[in-house]
Amino acid sequence: MKCILVTLVVFYALFALTFCSLQRQFLYYPQPASDAYGEMNISFVVDGEELLGWVLNEGQPEALIYYGGNAESIEANIPLFRAVIPNHTIYLIPYRGYGNNIGTPTEKVLYSDAVQIFKSVKSKHDSVSLMGRSLGSGIATYVAANRQVDKLILVTPFDSIENVAKDIYWMFPVSLVIKDRYRSADRVKDITAQTYIFIAGEDRVIHRSRTDQLIDEFGDQLVEVVVITGAGHNTISQFPAYVSGLKRALD
Repeated sequence: MKCILVTLVVFYALFALTFCSLQRQFLYYPQPASDAYGEMNISFVVDGEELLGWVLNEGQPEALIYYGGNAESIEANIPLFRAVIPNHTIYLIPYRGYGNNIGTPTEKVLYSDAVQIFKSVKSKHDSVSLMGRSLGSGIATYVAANRQVDKLILVTPFDSIENVAKDIYWMFPVSLVIKDRYRSADRVKDITAQTYIFIAGEDRVIHRSRTDQLIDEFGDQLVEVVVITGAGHNTISQFPAYVSGLKRALD
């Protein structure tokens, strides 16, 4: 019996150490850039590093910055955005380590990059709205809490990555070892932007309770919550109700 207990403790310790050392590999899944939707046509220099991306509908007075999910090729949104959001200049800038951009993504670095890119975009437009999907919702809430934003669109968002990880890895002391927490719910009190939240009805990645906890923190700034029936975490953008809701939010 004692040998079994020791073996279990050893295995637990090994798994905990593995989670601790590889946690950012679980969180970030950088995808290479594709030119199937057009070549990258804009760049920003942030802390001496060049971040490349795409800009659509240049010259519009209103702008939208899009922050993608952890394994998303954000350029795949270009056809949808061209068709649905013609009256906004749209910026899609892959994170450090994503697309063709060098570097390593971390919570601190992605926040810093996002704020500096926002400042550059804001200097060219009358207003700027933000749209964050999944992991990107955590970055969008950070910028919205620290800068003046027109509208905030959150797609399959969470209250915190810390809580998402605790749901999945309930057997480990996640709060003690996690490095990147993305605590969106804690920032809601500082967000003034009109906010729209889209939920995938069949989301198997972000549990509904994680999104509901975020929603509960909002007050009058929350304009609409749209539940896309039948949609999965990665398929939500394929549903007409998502498209019509996006149009409605940005009118």
